[in-house]
Amino acid sequence: MISNEITETEETKGARRATGVSSVSMQRVNAPDSEVKAPIKRPRHTANYKREVVDRVNELRNTGSGAIGSYLRAKGVYWGTVKRWEKQMKPGINKTVVSGSKEKVLEEKVKKLEKELEYTRKKLAKSELIIEFQKKISRLLEPDQDPLERKSSLGIKE
Repeated sequence: MISNEITETEETKGARRATGVSSVSMQRVNAPDSEVKAPIKRPRHTANYKREVVDRVNELRNTGSGAIGSYLRAKGVYWGTVKRWEKQMKPGINKTVVSGSKEKVLEEKVKKLEKELEYTRKKLAKSELIIEFQKKISRLLEPDQDPLERKSSLGIKE
C-alpha cells in the first residue's frame, strides 16, 4: 500500500466547519491500492478427479451416514456439480454440451465433410474402374501371348 502525508495549513473556507481552523495536520491518508490483481480462475478438474469424487459420494450415499456434505465441503465442490458429473459419466452419454451457435457451426462442418467423403468415395470407385480397364487393355496389347491365353486372362469364355 502507498501512503501519502498531507498537511493542511490554510484556514478552512466556506461552510466546511463552523469554527475556523488555522492549522490542521492530516497524517497518512491511505490511497487506494492501485495494484492490478490476477483474476480468480475457476478450478478445472480432471476426469480421474471427477470419477473419484462421484465414486466416494456414492459410497457415502450407500452408508447412509450423512457425511456427504462434509466431504463435499472438504473438497470444495457443490452438490449440483457432483450431480452434473454423474450425468456425464452415465454410459452412452459422451456428447459434449455445445451452445446453440457453436452447434450449428459444427453441424454445417459435419455436412460439408460428409459431402466431401461421398465425393471422394465416388472418385475412388471411378479410379478403380479405370485401373481395371487399363489392366485389361495392357493384357490385350501384349504381343508375346497367343490369342487364347489373352482371352482366358481377360475372363472371356469361348
